[in-house]
Amino acid sequence: MTKFYHYFLVMACLVLLLQPMNALALSVKEPQYGSLKIKGAGITIDFPKTWFQQGKSTEWSPQKKGTPLVGFKWTKIKSDWDDEKMLPKKGDFLGPFMIDLGWERGSLYIVNVHDRQSQFEIHTVITRQEAGLAYDFYAKAKNFSNLNAIDFVIQQIMHSGRLDTLKDYVSKDPKECGDIEWDCNINEEPFSDRTGCGCLIVPQKDVIFDN
Repeated sequence: MTKFYHYFLVMACLVLLLQPMNALALSVKEPQYGSLKIKGAGITIDFPKTWFQQGKSTEWSPQKKGTPLVGFKWTKIKSDWDDEKMLPKKGDFLGPFMIDLGWERGSLYIVNVHDRQSQFEIHTVITRQEAGLAYDFYAKAKNFSNLNAIDFVIQQIMHSGRLDTLKDYVSKDPKECGDIEWDCNINEEPFSDRTGCGCLIVPQKDVIFDN
């Protein structure tokens, strides 16, 4: 069983059940990719630099405006976090389906959004509970055929994630750090420097997931 077995299975079913018969297939050329470091999210991702950025957001489309498009967003989370908070409020979805991106495991959702112009979306939500962060790699299109046409770009961006080491501060006063003691959790390392002290949340390497 390949890592994208569920993904392609559901994609195939939706193409048969939901795709309008008169939808025209979109032809999309392979874009050139750049590297984007998103400091607040503690991650670096690839992005299609020869596509059009949609405003100031981290969304890109092969067309100047509108869909199809790919995007990335992130949010700070608490212990009671639910991945579905990343999904559109108005819509029906299938999922979650487990997906292994190599650098992390996530939950994939396929959404049929109900708004003025119904559209399809794919969301892959990555939760870094230890860092208090959640990521959403997503794609949007007016029909499933157009969404499928940019699938190779979606895959490139999702697989490109490179996590940063994050600082979880106990104190930001270097003088105070000399008078306190603290413990760090598994996959964390203590630090003390001119910015303060605390624990480094180090991305896990060579992660092995059990099926």
